[in-house]
Amino acid sequence: MRVLVITAGLYEYFYSLQTELLLLGYEVYVLHLEPMYLESSEQIQKERLQGEDCDLVITANIFDAASKPRILDILARFNITSPIISIAWGHPVEEIETLWQKYDSVYTNSIIKELKILFWSPCEKATQEYLALGFDSIVYAPFGFSDKMQTFPFFCWKTPEQACTKSYLDLIKDTTPEIEIDISNSKIIYMGVLPAKPENVDPQIDILARNLAEISVADPTISRADMKDMWSHIFSKIPTERPGTFFKIAETFKYYHARGTRRVFVHRLKKEFGDHFLLFGDDWIADNLVAEPTQTLRTRGVMYHHIPIAVDLGSVSFETCFFPRPIEIVKNMGCLLSYRRYDSDRIFQQNADSLVFDTPDELCNKVDFLLSNEQERNDCRHKILNTFNQQHGMVNSLKKVIDKAVKLYF
Repeated sequence: MRVLVITAGLYEYFYSLQTELLLLGYEVYVLHLEPMYLESSEQIQKERLQGEDCDLVITANIFDAASKPRILDILARFNITSPIISIAWGHPVEEIETLWQKYDSVYTNSIIKELKILFWSPCEKATQEYLALGFDSIVYAPFGFSDKMQTFPFFCWKTPEQACTKSYLDLIKDTTPEIEIDISNSKIIYMGVLPAKPENVDPQIDILARNLAEISVADPTISRADMKDMWSHIFSKIPTERPGTFFKIAETFKYYHARGTRRVFVHRLKKEFGDHFLLFGDDWIADNLVAEPTQTLRTRGVMYHHIPIAVDLGSVSFETCFFPRPIEIVKNMGCLLSYRRYDSDRIFQQNADSLVFDTPDELCNKVDFLLSNEQERNDCRHKILNTFNQQHGMVNSLKKVIDKAVKLYF
């Protein structure tokens, strides 16, 4: 089988995908979305990237109208009609928001199936929400973790015999900071946004979303997908009103949940550790906090590797603790502390007690302990890296998702 991988950001993850696909026996072609690569049409034509040569596409954000060029346009340009696995970096329902707002769920389903799309969702609870709303072209599988990274040139088909993997640790071994700010005094780092409150929210939705967020904040293992009050409110609406209702509840919920978690934890870290705490992300100025602008993938990796502790406070799109940010931290040999989610014990396993926190007090206690114990920090880095390598390998998720795509569309 020939697999076309289209990168849409997070290049390291797609390079790992290429490597793992080759090791599974597939022939692979990697195509970058950036115009600087796509404009090299002579190279693409020389390598004969044509629709008939491709059996399967793996990409992400397939309905993202903001990206230029759009992935669907690229596939049409090369006459590619193969089945598509679309990785849901955000919530899978958000991926199809424009479609669902325009059509009902039945017609949206038919469009997705006509395009032969299978969504790869990394969050079990987000998958449940997607299914509950009447959509079904989806499979749940963790993103997976790979300690390998492909370094092949672009624009050519590669065969399994050409696989020449490099350990990701080898690539970061000699990394030195190449960033504009001084991190020599930094002990703790957090990168994330503080969502703004949505405008023109119906008072009934505002109260409902706030109550749901308070329940989740009080017990981080309780998922929004399991909250009956939300679903009874959504399905009380006529079908044409349900998309707007769902997205307004979800958006308002994110705001209140972030206020009760991200805002509380960040303020506490700033109070306890002052200038030793380095904050990155948008919108924190509205909360009277100074934050550095969002960093590139390369810069983030360098800082996670060199700053003693990296804090993760969860995703605003879905509820799993295993998504790109903590994967990125661990892969760059960062010392991760993770806010508890419904799947924390399953993902972190024997490391959960030392790496997972529920409250600001618990977070600060763990930070104090790790900052005063360098050996413990180093042990944590290696333990969680080994756990991810052994238990959450990308290859298992790839097999599951590809098998599902084959059953649906071949």
